[in-house]
Amino acid sequence: MEIRNTRRSEWVNFPARPPCNQTNKRTRWIRSLDILSLTSTVTNQADTASNVVRGVGIDRLAAVFAALVGALVIVGWALDIETLKRLVPNLVAMNPSTAFAFIFLAISVWASHFEDGSQPVIIAARYSAFVVLIIGSLKLCELTTGWFPGVDQILFIDKLSADSTGVPNRMAPNTAFNFVLLSVAIIFPRRKQSGRIDLSTVLIVLSIFGSFLPIIGYLYGTKPFYGVGQFIPMALHTAFTFLILGLGLLFARPGRPLVATVSDNGMSGIMVRRLLPAVIGLPILLGWLRLEGQKLDLYDNELGAALVVVVQILLLAIMVSWNSFILLRIDKERRDAESKLAELVLTDDLTGLRNRRGFTLLGEHELKLANNKRMGIVLWCLYADLDGLKKINDTLGHDAGSQAIVNTATVLKATFREADIIARLGGDEFAILAATNTSTGGNLLIERLQANVAAFNAGNDLRYKLSLSVGLVPVEPDEMHTLDEILKAADAQMYSNKQERKNLTSPTIRLVPTLV
Repeated sequence: MEIRNTRRSEWVNFPARPPCNQTNKRTRWIRSLDILSLTSTVTNQADTASNVVRGVGIDRLAAVFAALVGALVIVGWALDIETLKRLVPNLVAMNPSTAFAFIFLAISVWASHFEDGSQPVIIAARYSAFVVLIIGSLKLCELTTGWFPGVDQILFIDKLSADSTGVPNRMAPNTAFNFVLLSVAIIFPRRKQSGRIDLSTVLIVLSIFGSFLPIIGYLYGTKPFYGVGQFIPMALHTAFTFLILGLGLLFARPGRPLVATVSDNGMSGIMVRRLLPAVIGLPILLGWLRLEGQKLDLYDNELGAALVVVVQILLLAIMVSWNSFILLRIDKERRDAESKLAELVLTDDLTGLRNRRGFTLLGEHELKLANNKRMGIVLWCLYADLDGLKKINDTLGHDAGSQAIVNTATVLKATFREADIIARLGGDEFAILAATNTSTGGNLLIERLQANVAAFNAGNDLRYKLSLSVGLVPVEPDEMHTLDEILKAADAQMYSNKQERKNLTSPTIRLVPTLV
């Protein structure tokens, strides 16, 4: 069977269709899978880092690490195992009281993970942190006023003065200060207001900075970074343990502003997670390479500084460009997914035509163009009703009725242009906004539609004949009618024509010259 397609100057054949309920289900599944694939591509990369932050429990991992370090150091002092007391020979050993405080701080961090739980858990977290606060405070009092001496000499006192470095092993001032910072951050709970930096966050960040400096100092051989004056410096593994505990406490609460930015699923979170490690790690690595090169007399101080600047600019520019490309791709995929989703919202699932929402949205835009009096363009509104759909459903079943609706949509698509707005308003009702370049173009539209319906019936051996009742009204720009008023007028004309078709053997469709 052949029907004249006005979108292309060729004849189109209507292939046999599968049962309509299967087509509808398949279409919905395919469209749903398309949307899911697009949206999952956009969100998977962002969700990965966020799930690591929220799901693994970084604070509990940090607590286990700190407790393990503290226990190993105590074992090292008890059994005189130097590798456990100090990471590298000739470096400062961790004081046993420091290791003891780390164990209590680990208990507090672990218990504070369940801070929203039972009251005993909260008490355990607070009291463990209070023990650490006492240890740190007593050491600071000893250093500043000379009061309460010996808090760092309770354990293994005979071995502390015989340290291999020749200096009696004591707790460093910056170690005691970090204990005070972290214990106070745990004892005083975080305020519930989101989006505001609270006291505990400030204290944790200060502790992270205070532990990061000694690590840089050991890497570069800069003692002022890991020691305070003439006092014994902080041990290297003490600094690492403070850094891990600080990060664990910081990420224990996703609601903290700093953590919320890092774990955010949006573009800001992706950018921070990709750039922050490079911003921190690259300067450290390049600075160390520069010092090592100068020690080997590969270049002088000025050339070394220039090389560091040039390489750092180049690497950061590459990383920023790479991240911008990734973000651009993700943003494009997101916009494509949103566009596809918006298209599905405006599309009828059964026929692939516009639904009522899509017809209203696009039709109002078309009316604005018509109201601008486009030269030589006449806009027509057609309201079509599929005759006898109830009888088809009752006698042949709802699958046949749905197929009749799909066949009607196929005929309408072949009759009108792609630029015309064709919609299924619901049930057996269709609406079309079509433009012609003559005042009699509406009659031509009706004749073409009737010819295509007749051609469809002649070319398909169906148990029913496709029949449409159509109402047609022209859209007058000077009248400034709303789309609802135009549809009501076309609907009234369609109903009048339907009654006439019931009374006449060969009905004719009457054209209303003006919109009333």
